[in-house]
Amino acid sequence: MMPMSEAVKTSLEVAGVDYKIHITEGPTVTAQDAATQLQVPLSMIIKSIVFTDQKDSPVLAIVTGDKRVDRRKLCTAVEASKVRIAPAEATKNLTGFEVGTMPPLGHKNRIPTVIDRKVMSLSKVYGGAGTPEALIEINPRDIARLTDAKVADICE
Repeated sequence: MMPMSEAVKTSLEVAGVDYKIHITEGPTVTAQDAATQLQVPLSMIIKSIVFTDQKDSPVLAIVTGDKRVDRRKLCTAVEASKVRIAPAEATKNLTGFEVGTMPPLGHKNRIPTVIDRKVMSLSKVYGGAGTPEALIEINPRDIARLTDAKVADICE
């Protein structure tokens, strides 16, 4: 099994971004799994969650592992009247990745991205690398730059 998604690796290497890959002892499909495996606080793990708006347009919300997305705040950030978590099949079709392995970048299609302010206050975060047994360690400023993300308060 490859340690990380080739799409993620390519997007990071083309951009010349510093990152580390952490191979885990088993799947890390939840933020808590990742924090436990890496022995880091849950607040250093990022969750990358695909939502769709009222027109079924996707938006990627990135928050720390100890927080939940506030849908009203996300609506405000993306000027949508409503958002809902995208179904697993739609998420895979839009991004090329399964729920539970979702990286913050390197998706099949470019998706508007909103990163919570708390994420941006950290010097490094750990998130999905596109496969169940790998996590990426990266500076959130690099994620913001590579995804052209909007930074906003989107947590409950």
